[in-house]
Amino acid sequence: MPSHGRKWTAEETVQILDEARKAGQAVSEVCRRQQIAPGQFYEWERQARTGALEALRAKKRGRKPSKTETYLKHEVVRLRIVVAELSAETL
Repeated sequence: MPSHGRKWTAEETVQILDEARKAGQAVSEVCRRQQIAPGQFYEWERQARTGALEALRAKKRGRKPSKTETYLKHEVVRLRIVVAELSAETL
């Protein structure tokens, strides 16, 4: 049962996304435990991916990437793996 009107911090949202992506965790189970709708989870995941891609595209040539940019680059790779796993689950 989704929690109506609940505001999640960015940190809480990332924790939920990470929790659902641990090996052996079903997204539906994490959503039930956290009382969020699966649609909300996938929207957060889409937003995280979009934000990561935008940050990576904004990178300027010739300068050392920041820790945030490096993290986001790794996050994009991780999310690509997750998307592949989800695609395999739905087949």
